[in-house]
Amino acid sequence: MDPRTRRAFGRSGGELSVLGLGGTGVGGIFARNDDATGQATVQRAWDLGIRYFDTAPYYGHGASERRYGAVLRDKPRAEFVLSTKVGRMLVPEGA
Repeated sequence: MDPRTRRAFGRSGGELSVLGLGGTGVGGIFARNDDATGQATVQRAWDLGIRYFDTAPYYGHGASERRYGAVLRDKPRAEFVLSTKVGRMLVPEGA
């Protein structure tokens, strides 16, 4: 499947790439990784044509969101979709 293929997203008029990148690995939730590795993963997905990215604060305690942001902040905003979730509150230890 070509990741550049796009499909309509509901009735919004928007489109998503048929493949997306989930943020659990970007955030290092199952195996530790560093910022460079996470950002390189996001950049590679972009280079391959992926334009749908999913994250959550829980993925690496915010690491996924920061790593996505480091790469996507310089991309044309109208060209990608970034989704996230709510439901878990990250609270610093001792707070």
